[in-house]
Amino acid sequence: MPVACSQQSLTGQEGSIFFEPAGTDFCLLDYTDFSGGAPGGVDIFVPANNDFRIGDPVIFTEEGTANLDSALTAGTTYYIIANSSGAIAVSATVGGTAILLAGDGGTGGADTPGAANHINLKIADFAVVCQVREFSVEITREELDVTTLPCNPSQLGGKYAAFRSIQPGYATGTGTMTVYFTDDQGSLANRLLANTLLKSQEGARVRLFVNTVDDNAGGVDLDESLYIESDITITSLSLSVNPDDPTSGELSFNIINPTNVLGAVLG
Repeated sequence: MPVACSQQSLTGQEGSIFFEPAGTDFCLLDYTDFSGGAPGGVDIFVPANNDFRIGDPVIFTEEGTANLDSALTAGTTYYIIANSSGAIAVSATVGGTAILLAGDGGTGGADTPGAANHINLKIADFAVVCQVREFSVEITREELDVTTLPCNPSQLGGKYAAFRSIQPGYATGTGTMTVYFTDDQGSLANRLLANTLLKSQEGARVRLFVNTVDDNAGGVDLDESLYIESDITITSLSLSVNPDDPTSGELSFNIINPTNVLGAVLG
């Protein structure tokens, strides 16, 4: 695509928010959690505190030496069509027919041994949140005082006080965003606001775009865009309801394990 050469300042018109909801990232046993290893079942057992919704796109990943049920393909996007009592069912299409499991995951008719060997289940990709009014992010560094006692007699004299030696330590990232409520309870915006209440926010992840560049194929060109990508924990929600303005919620969140900060690739 053409190289951007404009010197015009960016505004909020170029920004956007992409989100992966919380309660959607789990480690599963490769035999027991797939209909208990019985062929012909559709239930995939997940923790009861999951927050998967009907229609969520998900992927399975083989970790370590774990073996996924052969009715499923690692890295392929599937869609949740049922979620009840700690069990989900998936389909190859949105609202399609539940996939019948082969019951041949694991090894030798049992779960593959080893804590590092499991099937990771998570949301397949980020989705755009269309009701965000604004967001802000602050990244700060700890100040470590590394001042030492004088090691030279000449440092004890002099007319003026010596300055302390300070060096930067760990970074901390915090942020806020203002999100408008809608009457669609299944909207990603409402889901983002509701994530505040989840005990476990595993899976909550954002891409905060300062500049969202189209890839000319209906997606986002991550190489050309300017954004922050990170896991987050949502720490607070405040509501604003009055007759004159749209109903909105302000979220506060912490940035955890960022992988991209405005072009700096961290992991």
